Amino acid sequence: MRRSEPTGPVGVRGLEHSVVELPWGVLRGALGASDGTAGAKSNVPSALAVLRHATLYKAFPEEIEEAFEVLERHAMRAGQLYPVAVTVVPFLFDMLRRESKIEQRIADLIASYAALAVTLEPELRGQLRRTISDHAVLVAGWLGCCDRAAGALAIHVPALRNDLFEAITKADELGPEIMLALVELGAAPGRSRTLALARLLDEATPAVARMCAAAFLSRHGDLTPDLRTRIDAALPPDAASVLCEYVHQLWKPTVERPVVAPKLYDAEVVFADDNVLMVNIGDRSVVLPWNGAMLERGARLKVGVTAHGQARLAVITDRNGGVRVVDF
Repeated sequence: MRRSEPTGPVGVRGLEHSVVELPWGVLRGALGASDGTAGAKSNVPSALAVLRHATLYKAFPEEIEEAFEVLERHAMRAGQLYPVAVTVVPFLFDMLRRESKIEQRIADLIASYAALAVTLEPELRGQLRRTISDHAVLVAGWLGCCDRAAGALAIHVPALRNDLFEAITKADELGPEIMLALVELGAAPGRSRTLALARLLDEATPAVARMCAAAFLSRHGDLTPDLRTRIDAALPPDAASVLCEYVHQLWKPTVERPVVAPKLYDAEVVFADDNVLMVNIGDRSVVLPWNGAMLERGARLKVGVTAHGQARLAVITDRNGGVRVVDF
């Protein structure tokens, strides 16, 4: 990989003709030509050779990292996918058919290309999506090992969905990423509702996995009052950004918080100015974004607080018994 001269013959058994004979010099990436003339970071054939024989490079992890850097930063930059990616994808699928030791990262790379396919010209975009859809059965077989990539590809390449749904219907377990993808896909095949509910109710489940189950059930669950409360408790205010990072930004997860009445607490005003009111609820303080509250220190009221400690409303009863409700 550490070479800046044009790509010469690449000794990759089984790929000699297909890799070497392709016109990499005219296949464009972020750095220009993809044959290495722009430097090692644009040497796509060499990068593919390294990943194809990742087992042989196990003792040289920096070589594998450099190969991925070429296929990530030369084929994608600043939210733009470059034409060379269309040519790279068949080779990546070939590696996955051979049960690569770095299959998850390769699958994520393909999903990254698919997520940016909309930035290609229509003809290239269609070619990329057709290539991916031709591997629908292979992608459906990723359940349990490459869930994030499988979910992302189904979102970005609709032709994959039927095969993935069929695989989900037969599955006894579902990864959190698949549950999250099903929110975008608008489907709840097989036992997905039952599996998501079990994950949500299991307190031993990691918080981010419970968020995925909660997001799924918010869209597809039987929203009883109890389930609404549990979903709300599992989805913190920053759930959308946390889940976006969890799926490596391969898609923007939809987080629909169910309507849940906040729990009312007796509160006492401990600080007030023109913009903010601070109250004590038991042994904790809560700030209310309340302009013109017209309440003084020591005043008592009821405050509705969410499961995540956010004030949602205040209920004030005046001396004459009148009740005023303020919604934040």
